[in-house]
Amino acid sequence: MVNLEQMSREELIEVIRIKDELLKELRDEIQACRELIDELQIKLGVKDIPYSGNGD
Repeated sequence: MVNLEQMSREELIEVIRIKDELLKELRDEIQACRELIDELQIKLGVKDIPYSGNGD
């Protein structure tokens, strides 16, 4: 692995661009998962049941 101090400005910009693209892809994937969860909850009839997320 290369230290950031040893990278050129252009290399750092490229790293940031790649990370930004990865973050965008992950956000898109999270949104797709949320939509799938919503769809499944509607099909199962549990959409209106409050869920704390704590395993209740």
